[in-house]
Amino acid sequence: MFAKKNLVAAAALMALVGAAQADVKVYGSLDLSVGSFEAAHPQGASDRTTEVSSGNMMTSFLGFSGSEDLGGGLKAEFAIESFLAPDTGSTTTVANKAGGFWSRGSFVALTGGFGKVALGQYDNPLFTSGYTYNPFGSSMAFSPTMRHFYYNQSAIAQSVGGTSFDTGFVNSITYETPNMGGFSATAQFSPKESTSASNPAGGNSYAVSATYAAGPFAASLTYVKSGIAVAYDADEKVIGFGTSYDFGVLKAFGQYTQIKQESGIANKDRIYQVGVSVPVTEKGSILASFGKQQNKLEAGGAKENDTIVSVGYDHFLSKRTDVYAVFSNNQHTALKSGQTFAFGIKHAF
Repeated sequence: MFAKKNLVAAAALMALVGAAQADVKVYGSLDLSVGSFEAAHPQGASDRTTEVSSGNMMTSFLGFSGSEDLGGGLKAEFAIESFLAPDTGSTTTVANKAGGFWSRGSFVALTGGFGKVALGQYDNPLFTSGYTYNPFGSSMAFSPTMRHFYYNQSAIAQSVGGTSFDTGFVNSITYETPNMGGFSATAQFSPKESTSASNPAGGNSYAVSATYAAGPFAASLTYVKSGIAVAYDADEKVIGFGTSYDFGVLKAFGQYTQIKQESGIANKDRIYQVGVSVPVTEKGSILASFGKQQNKLEAGGAKENDTIVSVGYDHFLSKRTDVYAVFSNNQHTALKSGQTFAFGIKHAF
């Protein structure tokens, strides 16, 4: 037993020494809220629940990152991040399609004057644009954009719609240019990694984006071609545009996204979002966002519309801790509307 304890202590000491040499950081976010949650639903079949839940304003996670100065302006970087569900003590509430323990992000990269090249699971440009140009950011519960991109099928049992891929591409190589007078660009490639001919629609996945951000104005144009790869299940083309302007008294946001599924059930989405963030005190802002998803089956022309309106107040108690309150209303074709009320605390470390 004594020998085992010595081995554990030695391993812990070596880990600390290694971390110091590699400049490793431990970081993350814990987001917990209490509320009454309800999506759009058939008449008389409400799914309303009262919950203490995790990750509604921002997914709770634990991350480790580090960098090494290689000289000449060149650095090596890495990051590994795992979802957390602190409401239950689980690693995650809902796994993404890739499903791995480090499924929030896992990559190694080289950075320098040329920009950044990363290998592994890395944020997709559509996700980056999605959370940048709406006032609720990456909130999978309150942001209309995030729900329409990723969660509406499971939330309201919509048969098709949204994207089939995750917020980050697995098995990817990503290149980000340096910022050049406000202009920057990203290119991402994820190979199919299979020789199987059982799914002829399968293929590689690509994403490119171009962004301008200087002063109060920002805008981004994104294109994604998703093939049926290891973790994903549809052949899609996505075009997205996002913009914002900070007027000082408020910041305005706008987004338009078109998603066309070209295999299986041919399907097209048009997704719109407009929103504002209005600072009302030095530390608090009112957030409001309206989003609409228009879904159409190419065969037969069946249509579904989904509308989400979210209004909230976010107040920072410190640089790392904020409290928030949100009301969200969800309307959907042929369904009764659902309302959500939630209060939460988010702490970054």
